[in-house]
Amino acid sequence: MSRTSTFKPFDILDLSKKLVVAAYALTANLPAEEKTNLTLYLRNAALKVHINCVEGAFLKRKKKKKKSVREAKNSLVIIDTVVDVLIELSLVKEEDTTELMQLSSTCYQLLGRLKKDK
Repeated sequence: MSRTSTFKPFDILDLSKKLVVAAYALTANLPAEEKTNLTLYLRNAALKVHINCVEGAFLKRKKKKKKSVREAKNSLVIIDTVVDVLIELSLVKEEDTTELMQLSSTCYQLLGRLKKDK
């Protein structure tokens, strides 16, 4: 009998790459003074999510796989925090963050499943 979930580790790789693209798109038009501050944090966190997802999907040792998943989840929390600050400072509109935040939320959920499956 098949499981109700059709999740595969490659799903998270596709989503995490889209997360990076969405982070770059959101920060593309920020003021120059933020190009080296909040932009850097957001883009780095998104890239760390993707890198750790790639590592986690292909690592064989459970301990290292768990560490990659944990680090990816920590980076997703950073994304949420930076986006919240960007909105609070009126540097972006909340509706402009929808795609990034949906991708972030879905990645977080899939990472939880990846951790349980392994």
